Amino acid sequence: MKNALVIQHVDFEDAGHLAPLLRERGYRITTYHSPADEVWSIDPLHVDLLIILGGPMSANDHVHDPAIADELRLATTAGERGIPLLGICLGAQIIALAQGGRVAPMPAREIGLAPLRLTDAGRGSPLRHLEGGQPVLHWHGESITLPPHAERLAETDACAVQAFRVGKHVLGLQFHLETELHRLHEWTEGHAGEVRESGVDAAALREAGRRQADAMGELCRRVMGEWLDGLPR
Repeated sequence: MKNALVIQHVDFEDAGHLAPLLRERGYRITTYHSPADEVWSIDPLHVDLLIILGGPMSANDHVHDPAIADELRLATTAGERGIPLLGICLGAQIIALAQGGRVAPMPAREIGLAPLRLTDAGRGSPLRHLEGGQPVLHWHGESITLPPHAERLAETDACAVQAFRVGKHVLGLQFHLETELHRLHEWTEGHAGEVRESGVDAAALREAGRRQADAMGELCRRVMGEWLDGLPR
């Protein structure tokens, strides 16, 4: 059985729709809750897939936050050894730093359900299933400058790098496909300060999430299922 190691930062920002996809493909899922669990102790030799999920902290916190520094070191080692990497939101930013990119604050947070624009590379990637303009969940306040050798896959007006890949084994997504949208009340309550500061109508966002919940699950299955099936064996 293959080992998928998931690093989770917030209780409600979990693997969501990804978990059944991984189990269907024969992965054993081990979740480390950062910073409570000892990420520094992970031996990447026993990891077949590393997934770093989202959270409200910054990837740049590695300069003073030991937990983020441990995650950055792990992502760097995994990348050097060719271990498949998936980063979502904060995770994408950590992987971007590990691959030689940069992360910086955006003028304003991007929060809500909205579509992406795919690049030519994106249309030739598993993200092609998003070509129809289906809304995805955005919830981030920092942007990525592409690492060397990375391909930009998607953008929005607010964020030029919504997704990138390095080869077939490294994928970073600023947006959330994994989120079970019927649980958006947990997000709007757990990140209430961000919601308020960004002027987001929490009730309207939750209602939009309820309407899109089934479609999001199917999108995740198509996009992430294709990516998982294309990983080097």
